[in-house]
Amino acid sequence: MDEVLEELLPKGMVVPSSYELVGHIAHLNLRTEHLPHRRLIAQVVFDKNRPKVQTVVNKIDAIQNDYRTMQLEVLAGNHSLVTTVVENGIRFQVDLATVYWNSRLGTERQRLINSFKRGDNVCDVFSGVGPLAIAAAKKVNRVYANDLNPFAVKYQLKNIACNKLQGKVEVFNKDGRELIKEILGRENPAFVTQVVMNLPNDAAEYLDAFRGVFREKHRDMHLPLPTIHVYGFSKASKPESEFLEKLGC
Repeated sequence: MDEVLEELLPKGMVVPSSYELVGHIAHLNLRTEHLPHRRLIAQVVFDKNRPKVQTVVNKIDAIQNDYRTMQLEVLAGNHSLVTTVVENGIRFQVDLATVYWNSRLGTERQRLINSFKRGDNVCDVFSGVGPLAIAAAKKVNRVYANDLNPFAVKYQLKNIACNKLQGKVEVFNKDGRELIKEILGRENPAFVTQVVMNLPNDAAEYLDAFRGVFREKHRDMHLPLPTIHVYGFSKASKPESEFLEKLGC
């Protein structure tokens, strides 16, 4: 593929050699210099990788909405953005037009799941279509999964049913703060031991929701505090220090 693009693109132009594969969709992230040639690039990707690749898209703009959806331009192949992804042996149906999916996070999701114990009760505050929640449900005691995007919740419920885990995952369509206060503030909870907050741009801003949520009854029951896995972006040379400063630590 690289050799073909080298021949077709202007001399000296960097050849875009990678893409994210989401089911049958090849997701490009082209540089500005590539945009005038985007349909040519997409057609080469399509021709060289079918039938595995049936659709080629490029991200038009950065994620700028609460639902974490991307504006995508279909450049080659069919226009269907509904696809099935298999991650670690689990099938997920997604619609890239209405929900967020990032295959590159699969390794991090598996790392987290490997750290969970059989008796854990997991709360996934920003769960999307359920890649972490559903995989975790195969291992832990119970999962509470939430997303603000109603389309993500719709697909998560489909994915739970497809993987026959209806009794293991409770799904919510709420703001993250509401979810934290509701689940951790329940009178008789299956007490949450792990909280996952994978919304790197904003997750730290939701940590204030934990203040005062642990009632005296919880303390009287001698239950441990949950481990909170919170993610963030940083361009600093020492990202951990910057993130801790952001948290006020």
